[in-house]
Amino acid sequence: MGFLKLGNRFKNRKFDYIPRYYDQDKEELERRLKRYNQTSYDNTELAKQRIRGGFKKKMRAQDGYSSKSQRRSNRILLVTIIGLIILTIKILVDYLPRIIASLE
Repeated sequence: MGFLKLGNRFKNRKFDYIPRYYDQDKEELERRLKRYNQTSYDNTELAKQRIRGGFKKKMRAQDGYSSKSQRRSNRILLVTIIGLIILTIKILVDYLPRIIASLE
């Protein structure tokens, strides 16, 4: 009759994740210093590091584009909302008296 227990059979999961501080600038500086302080130069490793750095620079450059396009999108949305409010007010002012008169 073990299946008729009324108590809590399942225990909550516990996560013991310890957050760590990550300094991206410090990591990048260490990576650059390591690259320049290497005594043996492996062309494939240097090429990989250059490619990796190029991708990171492109992603940083796109951040500016993203914020610029977001501002433009927000402006367009604001102008559209203002236009719809003005159109709604104009319609209400013009046609509301006619609608009220037709209901009476």
